[in-house]
Amino acid sequence: MSSQHRRLVPRLLAAYAVAFALILAVVFWVDSSAGRVVGVIIGGLAGAALILVEGRRLRVEADRLKERMDRETSEAEDRARRAEEERRRLEQVLAVVRQGVVLVGEDDVIAYANQAALEMVRPAEKLATLVPRHLQRLVRQARLEQTVAEGDMEHGSPVRTLRAAAVLFPADKRVLITITDVTANNRIEAVRRDFVAAASHELKTPVAAMLASAEALNLALTRDPASAQRFAVQVERSAQQLARLVSDLLDLSRVESTVMEAEPMRVDQLVQAEVSRLQGTADEAGIHLGLEAEPVQVAGTPHDLRLAVRNLLDNALRHTSSGGSVTVTVLTRDGRCLIAVSDTGEGIPQRELPRIFERFYRVDSARSRSTGGTGLGLAIVKHVAEGHGGTVTVESELGVGSSLQIDLPALVD
Repeated sequence: MSSQHRRLVPRLLAAYAVAFALILAVVFWVDSSAGRVVGVIIGGLAGAALILVEGRRLRVEADRLKERMDRETSEAEDRARRAEEERRRLEQVLAVVRQGVVLVGEDDVIAYANQAALEMVRPAEKLATLVPRHLQRLVRQARLEQTVAEGDMEHGSPVRTLRAAAVLFPADKRVLITITDVTANNRIEAVRRDFVAAASHELKTPVAAMLASAEALNLALTRDPASAQRFAVQVERSAQQLARLVSDLLDLSRVESTVMEAEPMRVDQLVQAEVSRLQGTADEAGIHLGLEAEPVQVAGTPHDLRLAVRNLLDNALRHTSSGGSVTVTVLTRDGRCLIAVSDTGEGIPQRELPRIFERFYRVDSARSRSTGGTGLGLAIVKHVAEGHGGTVTVESELGVGSSLQIDLPALVD
């Protein structure tokens, strides 16, 4: 039965009841006693009709109420599902960010902490057990002053520097803590400051020597012409030292900041060219310079690799006395290209080995300056090796000699 037909049923019943009541009313005028009976019947029928109509109306209202409740329930489920999806997406985002995030509830319960936070600080369930304790002070400060509370702290082993900020939610006493590990940034900033200070000092030394020699040269030209040549040589030597320092600074800056453009190259031929270039210097110093090389190719930048080999050779020659030897070896081993420069020089103390690749670091500052070293050569070698996907290592024994080795991935035919 259609809904339209169902709506007509109560109306028909009501019409039949009224018609029947009129018929009985006529009979009532005929017989008053029968009329009383009929009146009762008419009243019952009318009541029944009204009950049917009211029941139908209540059923319709109930159906409408059920439809509205079903609709509202469905909408509430949709809102809950969307909220759950948003919560999962937010947790996925917070799980991969490198900044730690901790939410402290108004009851001081740790409501949430992402993975980065758990790696930086000790996991805790309540604010009172949150470590480092400086985070607890930041939370209380944010609630008390109703502002952003910030601070740096040291935590963990090895010690790391953490920078945290606590923000109060305006609606309640919940506090959001963000934590950033600034250890690397602080280290880089310290290296930058040290580099600027060291570079300034290194540049000042030859400049001061040049100025002093130039002043002495001016005086010698008028008072002692015979000594003028000696001061001119000192000016030239200081200028050459300054030029080498500036050149090494530029090379170091370039290899640190530029992207390597790789191309296949024969390492044995490149090393042979550098050995030949320095052969005259070695002969003048009375040092035997030898080469043992087998054919091998790597992918890299010829200019940079040539610069690294040149610095290794220059370093070995400067620290080897007359009568000593410097041997260069190029070979392949397990798919790797090994370039080793070994000398019979003075050697390096074991405690100094971890620092020899630092910028401006010298084992013997006085001797390095006297032999023309800038303190940047091995730092350049390290960056070139790492830029080619390799490493540089050192072995040394004091009074016996040293061997520095560049290890690079070789190209296999």
